[in-house]
Amino acid sequence: MHRREESGEQLTNDELLEQCSKEELISLIKKMLRREPDLETLLLTVRKPQGAVTSQAYRRLVDKIFRGSGHEWGAAREIAEELDPIKDTAGNFIEQGAYADAVTIYEVIVHALLDKIFDYEDALHEGSFHGLVRQCIDQLGICLDRVKNDQELRERILQLLFDVYKFDVNAGGIALGEDTPEIMLEHTTPEERHLIARWVLKAIATNDENDWSSKYRQQWYGGFLLELEADTLDDEAYLGICRETGRTGDAVDRLLELGRVDEAIKEAQQVSDYDLIALADIFVQHERSAEAEALITQRAATSSDTRLLDWLKKYYLSRNDKAKALEIAVDLFNKQTPVLAYYQEIRLLAKMLNRWNNLRPLLIAQLKETKQTYLLIQIALDENEVEEALVLLKTGQGQGNAAAYGYNYLYGGSGIDIEVARAAEEKLPRESIAIYQNRIDKLINQRGRGSYQQAAQHLLRVRELFNRLGESEQWTTYITSLREKNRPLRALKEEMQAVGLI
Repeated sequence: MHRREESGEQLTNDELLEQCSKEELISLIKKMLRREPDLETLLLTVRKPQGAVTSQAYRRLVDKIFRGSGHEWGAAREIAEELDPIKDTAGNFIEQGAYADAVTIYEVIVHALLDKIFDYEDALHEGSFHGLVRQCIDQLGICLDRVKNDQELRERILQLLFDVYKFDVNAGGIALGEDTPEIMLEHTTPEERHLIARWVLKAIATNDENDWSSKYRQQWYGGFLLELEADTLDDEAYLGICRETGRTGDAVDRLLELGRVDEAIKEAQQVSDYDLIALADIFVQHERSAEAEALITQRAATSSDTRLLDWLKKYYLSRNDKAKALEIAVDLFNKQTPVLAYYQEIRLLAKMLNRWNNLRPLLIAQLKETKQTYLLIQIALDENEVEEALVLLKTGQGQGNAAAYGYNYLYGGSGIDIEVARAAEEKLPRESIAIYQNRIDKLINQRGRGSYQQAAQHLLRVRELFNRLGESEQWTTYITSLREKNRPLRALKEEMQAVGLI
């Protein structure tokens, strides 16, 4: 020690502790516990107590961690961090072959987390509890794989895994137990899968049918039940479970495999518009495209759900039936809020069929009748008709149509007026300058740092355009007047200085 001090060396904590006797270490730990009583929770994580592990001691330890945590934001993360050493203790027991002791600890941790997960807001947002539960599930899978002859312990493990799965289903699927079905299917005997199936049936029987989410829980349970009983169910039993739990897709799939097409069609006719789209894909997969097309066409005739028409359009495109695809695309254009992409798709199909010259005037007339000025401007720009875009922009401004020229956008996007200004810079620079100036005034009047930054960028474009025209004096007059008019706006001046306008 004397030589170390002379050389400036210091002992590390590990070296100091290694030099202590057992009695000195015990004395030191007692002093630490008196100063920091919360460290008592670590004692059960150091080594296995004498005899079998009991849940009471670990339950008291876990309860103490929760009681001392509070409920402010970040509490869930702190709780997970304090529970982690306890979880590691269970992992150590697995390495020692003490699987029952490990399972006891996992039972305490997992049930505590399930009981408390909705009490802490950050538990769901940050996923602190999720990560810990998943780690416990992974370790339980290892236990299930290694424990072969202790049936009682295996059932405890399966019950805990099923508890997590059931909790996740009843919570609406919060990604807490999504791995448990795979583990239970992979590491179980036929007898054990039959036992789990009974648990599933009990869960289905106790499901609240008045709950709006009951339908989805039934489907989740039904899917797991089908996997559990896959090797024992005959066709009728399989279909019975599908119908009881609302798994129409599985029923249709099985019926088509059996060649019972008429029954599959009847099943499909009973579902919602949204579910019918997925079923139509199943028909197509079984090379029953004609039946799928008929189902969707029949439903689309009486439904306002445009997703049905979208399915038909994609279906016809996949079969290279451009004429029918165009017919559906036009129907969609008329039935939903039109956007440029829909117009472009119709244009592409119509040109392939040499029908664009006749169809375009009809679409444009319809858009003008419904005052879709914004889209009309987009179309004019897309088709390089800058003059038409300028006329439409002025028309929209004259009618007070804010959406037509983009002033409803404050900081997101440049606005359609700026798109027109950019398009007009080359051939109609003065028209472009006028649009920029109009937008600059609007932005300055909004009185915000973000607006001033946008205004400064537009001013740079205006200066460039005046210089191209050889009208630098007009630029000087304009910018001088603008600065004078807005002299009190210090933030505007700073933004203009930042880009070299002052």
